[in-house]
Amino acid sequence: MKKIILLAIVMFIIGLPLQGFSADEGKIYKLKIADSFPMTHPLNKIVHQFMELGEKYSNGRLQFTYYPAEQLGKLQDLLKLCQQGMTDIAYVGLSFFPGQFGMNLVMNLPYYTTAEEGSKIYTKLLETSPELLQEWSRNKVYPITLGVTSQYDVGSIKGPLNKPEDLRGLRCRVAGGLFEATAKRYGMIPVSMASGEIYEGLQRGIIDGAVLSLPSVRGYSLQELEKYHTLGMRMGGFVGVYAVNEKTLKNLPPELQEALKKAGAQTTVIFAKTWDGMVKKLYQDFEKGGMNFTLITSEKRAEWDAPLKGIEEEWISRYEERGLPARKVFEQFKSIALEIAE
Repeated sequence: MKKIILLAIVMFIIGLPLQGFSADEGKIYKLKIADSFPMTHPLNKIVHQFMELGEKYSNGRLQFTYYPAEQLGKLQDLLKLCQQGMTDIAYVGLSFFPGQFGMNLVMNLPYYTTAEEGSKIYTKLLETSPELLQEWSRNKVYPITLGVTSQYDVGSIKGPLNKPEDLRGLRCRVAGGLFEATAKRYGMIPVSMASGEIYEGLQRGIIDGAVLSLPSVRGYSLQELEKYHTLGMRMGGFVGVYAVNEKTLKNLPPELQEALKKAGAQTTVIFAKTWDGMVKKLYQDFEKGGMNFTLITSEKRAEWDAPLKGIEEEWISRYEERGLPARKVFEQFKSIALEIAE
């Protein structure tokens, strides 16, 4: 401290500017990251890449400690832990907080297919729609890196899924909310059950299939039972965000705030490419293993999307009843999606 004061006095005496000099220069900032994923989950590797990029862009001044597998708290508690400062960065699955991130859940609507498309849409939407960032701000956190999956498909043990009519009457496990409304549009019977119970549910004939993405199919070993699957449907996408405590972010020097955001933006791109790459490889692996796929190509898009016409009105009505600007947010989302998605 004495050295800093002495240097300031000397600079003043000789008339040199103090611009660029900071008492904080070189200070190390240690941040905690918490999520719910086991060490074997693909996101575990993505988080490590984020930490490496954060350290790189901050010249080592940002250092991270990672707590996976609900070590700091259950999935539904991670947002609260981040708000309270128990962790600096936490994984927030938006579908678990529909009352807090309703406008952000516009991303569940069927207007894109791949993770890369979804990530680009959500990134641009956050940049142009203050209503979305206001929800994050009200929760005292800031979205630092995005994990938007490809939209969900349908898997079944019952029979081929060659056309939309083949979905009628299928009892399928869905995640609830808009996913349930989407399933009903195809005449499916949505069933609510924990993810860990899907395998047994298929074995015992409680359900005929599940609405999931291929990485989740592998995660629950459902390829051992499901013999028919679509690929390219738009049954809703899942959005997971690693959010940083707003106070933590503001307390970082400006250059480190930018370093953290830069690392987050690059990790968003990495996640999307990794996810889409997994989907492509799993499609090939499952097909070799005997699973029968129906590919929803651009030529088939209109036929398969037809049952979903007007579903956005259900979403809009749900949130406008709560006094939220759902139609405005939807129109922004739709405009961006039509530019980006094929």
